[in-house]
Amino acid sequence: MTADSRLLSMLGMIASGRTYSATELAAHFRVTPRSIRRDIANLRQLGYVIESVPGAAGGYRAHSRTVLPPLQLETGEALATALGLALLNGAGLGTSNADSATAKLRGMLPAGMRETIGDISMAVSVVAGHEPGVDMAAVMTTASAIASRSVLTFAHAKRMSAESSGAKSMERRVEPVRMVVLGAHWYLYAWDLARNDWRVFRLDRMSQVHETTFAFAPRDHPDAEAAVSSAVTTDAYRHTVIIDVDATVAETKSWFPTRTATITKTADGARVEYGVQDLAWAAVITAATPVDFRVVEPPELLGALRDLGERAAQVSRTGASGIV
Repeated sequence: MTADSRLLSMLGMIASGRTYSATELAAHFRVTPRSIRRDIANLRQLGYVIESVPGAAGGYRAHSRTVLPPLQLETGEALATALGLALLNGAGLGTSNADSATAKLRGMLPAGMRETIGDISMAVSVVAGHEPGVDMAAVMTTASAIASRSVLTFAHAKRMSAESSGAKSMERRVEPVRMVVLGAHWYLYAWDLARNDWRVFRLDRMSQVHETTFAFAPRDHPDAEAAVSSAVTTDAYRHTVIIDVDATVAETKSWFPTRTATITKTADGARVEYGVQDLAWAAVITAATPVDFRVVEPPELLGALRDLGERAAQVSRTGASGIV
């Protein structure tokens, strides 16, 4: 084994979190403890943070967060990673780190594959004004807090009505559980410590995101994806419409996208739940369902459907919706 190969192998061992003595490392690599100490000094000169632990059980160790040994990627693995980075940039979620990583990976690939990565980068774009608006630093901080079960703090802008102006932010302190992507938005499902209840937050309305050092014990919680879907498709609206349709869940999804409705399987077909501010618009959506259906609630929707039917009949007779 060459000296360079030994350095890489040693770096991987001490980055595992375990403490290794010079004697153990020397025996493993079949060199002298003096050579090990010289290797450790070389690694430190390269910028790796390696601790010396004193005592009989002491030795060398490095925290995994401070050490990233050089990756040995097969061509296919490098291509898959570069493709992911290119799509991330194309979707408007790139960062300067993603740009530099893409450049490095492209340098590892054969000329033909480099062209493929460039083609994909050019093939994906976001129309101005439709960027996801998600701060990737906030995503990474939130993900870290979820993984380490640390309390997360942030400012969250309230959903403003059409009549109001300006944005009001409230400080939140939560126990984060999961991030969920639904439709064009990212959401955080978390236990709100101030409100003592589960809450859903949109990441593009979160700012000043900070992972604290306060750990929390996991709580039993509802399914995060179902909770976010319910919060987005029904809870935020004035009316909740529930209809049963004579179709499979897969067929129903082609008429009611899951980003706007919650669809569940029933004994005879599927149940659709969605929220609206105006039952007149709900009548249009419901009447357009291309299979047999039954209105479960609200009963007021039946009146809106009658009004819609009369209006449609008027248009079919006269060609206009008003009185002729």
